[in-house]
Amino acid sequence: MTADASDATLRSTETDPAATSEPDPRPTADADPRPTADAEPTSQPADARPEPVDGGISFRTRLTIALIAAAVLPLASFGLVVVAAQRFAPDPGSTVPRILVLTIAFAALLAVLVAFALASDLTAPLRAIAAAVDRVSTGDLSTPIRVTGDDELARLADSHNRLAAELERRNRELGRILAALVAASPRDGVDWLVGRAAQDARSAFGMIDARILLVDPGSVPIEERVPGEPLPVRAILRTGEERLGVLVGHLPATRGWERADQDLLELFASEIGVAVRNAQLFERVAAQNARLIELDAAKDDFLRGVSHNLQTPLTSIRAYADRMAAERPDRRLGIIVEQVERLSRMVRQLLTVSRLEAGTLRPEVEVLSLAPRVRRAWEALGMEDVAFAIDDRASGWLAMADADQLDQVLWALLDNAVKYGRHEPVSVSLSVRESEARLRLTIADGGPGIPAADRERLFSRFSRVGEQSAEDGSGLGLYVSRELVRSMNGELTIEPEQEGRGAAFTVELPAEPPLET
Repeated sequence: MTADASDATLRSTETDPAATSEPDPRPTADADPRPTADAEPTSQPADARPEPVDGGISFRTRLTIALIAAAVLPLASFGLVVVAAQRFAPDPGSTVPRILVLTIAFAALLAVLVAFALASDLTAPLRAIAAAVDRVSTGDLSTPIRVTGDDELARLADSHNRLAAELERRNRELGRILAALVAASPRDGVDWLVGRAAQDARSAFGMIDARILLVDPGSVPIEERVPGEPLPVRAILRTGEERLGVLVGHLPATRGWERADQDLLELFASEIGVAVRNAQLFERVAAQNARLIELDAAKDDFLRGVSHNLQTPLTSIRAYADRMAAERPDRRLGIIVEQVERLSRMVRQLLTVSRLEAGTLRPEVEVLSLAPRVRRAWEALGMEDVAFAIDDRASGWLAMADADQLDQVLWALLDNAVKYGRHEPVSVSLSVRESEARLRLTIADGGPGIPAADRERLFSRFSRVGEQSAEDGSGLGLYVSRELVRSMNGELTIEPEQEGRGAAFTVELPAEPPLET
């Protein structure tokens, strides 16, 4: 009677999930407790039925039998012992109490043994379920459990099996998604990326077909779900709040599609959206870079053409101005000659830049003395109102350089020292590093120096210091000077700031020791 009451109570507490839960518009896999059709084979097939852990008897039936046995066996044993004592004892009055005590002890021992055996048998399914849950916690989802019957324990085991199968399937899908995202590269282009992403979606989610449309998702109608027909699914491609397109496809009609599956698809679509945006930006940057390269090449061609075309008329203007000045001296002719010299130097800089970038500049190295060339360059500037001093500590060492290129470098550095030093005194020092066979030539002015913000870009093309305008120069002097020095296996650097000194530039060149006499 107790077992029947327990059975009735258990049955009355059972509920029907389909009747109590709200209808879900998404198809579910509850109708089929086995893994879905697209699941890959594992070490334990999804449709395999392992040996029951309870000997083929449901947990409820065994519980009923255990309760009956626990109630009946002690009484039956006691009755049998009493009957036997009354039948076989010669003196019932003297032996019955002893027999009753012995019977009670035997019944208690029997009850303990029966309870232990029944407890071990009844908890076997629970132990199996606990072991399966432990395996799931360690990542093993391939071994289902099976409990015979249709009671609560069997349903619990069946729910665990379905959950493990779904988790295993989603883990495989997530692995395919991650592999697809790792393989995606913006260098492959948008079209290739979209096509590859559609293939990855079909493979990862077991779709019949899949497409990625880079259009407004609102312009793609939402398909209705018809029972028995392939199941339509879709997800929006996003980058932040921007919607780039939509992924649409179809699943087999028997395939379950839960909220977790939709979340995975939306995650995949979001990552593909980011990859597509990166590919679009990469293509845009690549096109801009190609355009900049074309413009740079066109600019170089223009500079070369302008330089060559200006050189001839400037030479003619200089020759006519010199001739007219010799015949009839005029201050204005001197201004013309000065400006022609300035334009000629700019043209030479442009020619040098074009030759440097074309790789056609080849220095003709010779051995020469630096101090006399520095003095001649300073005299060519004609800055008689600016103090000039040279400290020659070269000890007779000679520089190995191209004379014309060195003159161009010296003139540019001395001209900058006068112009940006505000006509303060200019000093030049020569020293030698005998261990390295290098000559150092440092030109310093007494001006305000170079701001720290301008030092990094000082040797860039078309770079000017501070608030200088195009009238102050082309911005090519230091760039050309450094490249010329480097072509002679030397180096041009700016010295660190020093109290009481303006800007200072140092030219290092290979050198030879003086000849011994």
